[in-house]
Amino acid sequence: MDKITNIDALILAGGKSSRMNFTDKALLKYDSNRNFLEKITDELFDFENIMVSINKDQNFIIPRGVIITDKISDIGPVEGIYQGLMHCQSDSIFVTTCDMPNITKEFIDYILNFHSNDFDAIIVRDSKGKMYPLLGIYNKSSLNTIERFILDKNYRIAEIFRELNVKYIDLNYTTFDINRILQNINTLKDFKSLLTFAGNKPFICISGTKGVGKTTLIRELLMYSKEANYKVGVVKYNSEFNFNCLDENINKYNVAGAHGALIFSKNNYILLKEKTNNNFFDYLNQFKEYDFILLEDFKHEPFPKIEIIRKKTGVNPVSNPKNLLFYVTDVEDILKDSSLNSININDTFLIFNKILEITGLK
Repeated sequence: MDKITNIDALILAGGKSSRMNFTDKALLKYDSNRNFLEKITDELFDFENIMVSINKDQNFIIPRGVIITDKISDIGPVEGIYQGLMHCQSDSIFVTTCDMPNITKEFIDYILNFHSNDFDAIIVRDSKGKMYPLLGIYNKSSLNTIERFILDKNYRIAEIFRELNVKYIDLNYTTFDINRILQNINTLKDFKSLLTFAGNKPFICISGTKGVGKTTLIRELLMYSKEANYKVGVVKYNSEFNFNCLDENINKYNVAGAHGALIFSKNNYILLKEKTNNNFFDYLNQFKEYDFILLEDFKHEPFPKIEIIRKKTGVNPVSNPKNLLFYVTDVEDILKDSSLNSININDTFLIFNKILEITGLK
């Protein structure tokens, strides 16, 4: 596929991140392999020219493109947009920001369909009418107006828009998961919430050592979920599972050479497919219609975890503390330690409600 050359891409990464304890949001981990900036750059793969806007105090390596630096400090994103328009090699720039890492190539392509030189700016607007001035297209025809506002020390983009010819892209009738794509990661709480999600749904591991009671806790949580009318999926890996114990006919088809076989009744179905180098994340796409998904164990996977610790099985944690949500335990020393986030293992209803809070369902 030919690269996009009639419009440049600009990633705004020059904020101070004060609500993130001044942690540079561009460098936050998005998944096990990429930070925010790398994830967004991957989605912008089709662009020939990519710019990353930073402030004078930042210094980091970008995965692709060129760095442009604010000339005037502390005046907000309007300076980054202005410098992007000054340095772009085409007459337009597609603008996004480093704290919106869920943006996708498909969504970017959708916005680019509205690209036109008839407008100074083309901006996204959600179903409630809220506009996103840092997600859209700016043409060089807006340069003089933006420069005048900067000289007047008026840095509010909403006010600049009053003098620009702006087209709004309303997202009411699109099929995109708008809430996720437009999610701004501004605080540590936002970041923790982001880490809870894979694809479009929240995945939470119930981890712990062997025999600690993972299955028992999951069954309790499923009972509460059913009573509250939530749709919950469960994922478990078992290397010793014998597929011969499934329906006799469906396994006979696979043994005979079928790459996939499905048997269904009025209310259920079983699908048995040949595994073809699927990684773990490919299987999770089967759970898009659920409210949240519980994974039994998966202590080494990059998902948020609730770890069970029992006195009878050992008090040493086995999960990565970086993606730990909280401990579930009967160990008094852990429950009394104010530096540790923990819930009594017998208070399963509180555990369930905490999951609803973390996943945004409550």
